[in-house]
Amino acid sequence: MTSALHNPEFARLRTQTEETREEAWRSFYTDYFDYLYRLVTRYGVQNGEIEDLCQQVFIIAHRKIIAGEEIEFPKAWLRSIAVRVVSDRRRWRKVRQVKQWLLESNSKEQRPVPSTPEEDASATQLQDQIGATLRKLSPKLRDVLVLCDIEECSLSEAAESLQIPVNTVRSRRRLARESFQKYWIAQEGLRA
Repeated sequence: MTSALHNPEFARLRTQTEETREEAWRSFYTDYFDYLYRLVTRYGVQNGEIEDLCQQVFIIAHRKIIAGEEIEFPKAWLRSIAVRVVSDRRRWRKVRQVKQWLLESNSKEQRPVPSTPEEDASATQLQDQIGATLRKLSPKLRDVLVLCDIEECSLSEAAESLQIPVNTVRSRRRLARESFQKYWIAQEGLRA
């Protein structure tokens, strides 16, 4: 099986000439940033931290590629790094104090623009409700739900990204769906 880094596109990430390497990294960053941004957002990360975590994923990826790690599937590889970065951030979140005004900026700027103000308001409200419901789930359940149901990863891909057995993913997905549905119904009941 050949590595994607043997592919000329990825081999340029380790080239000796700085100009070629910079161009390759810009291309790599541009190709995968939107994907990582969506993924990290779906993990329920606060708006003000999303770009920071994406940058952290790219920094780790850069170190690993320079160190010689081979990539067969860049998207899956970046996803597994992102899962660990988000998990680490959650652990340290209790230690840090973050100002509220920093948390409210990015998400609304990154959403696609619907054709009417009503659609925009409705899409924003729905996205906020889904995010609030996802944040109510435990991190273990949220991770599986995001990977399997939102990112549409297979059970084995999710298991590999989370470094847990496939049957554990299957069980957590069922529990996550049940919990999400329970929280969603409760949230809808409060608004009615």
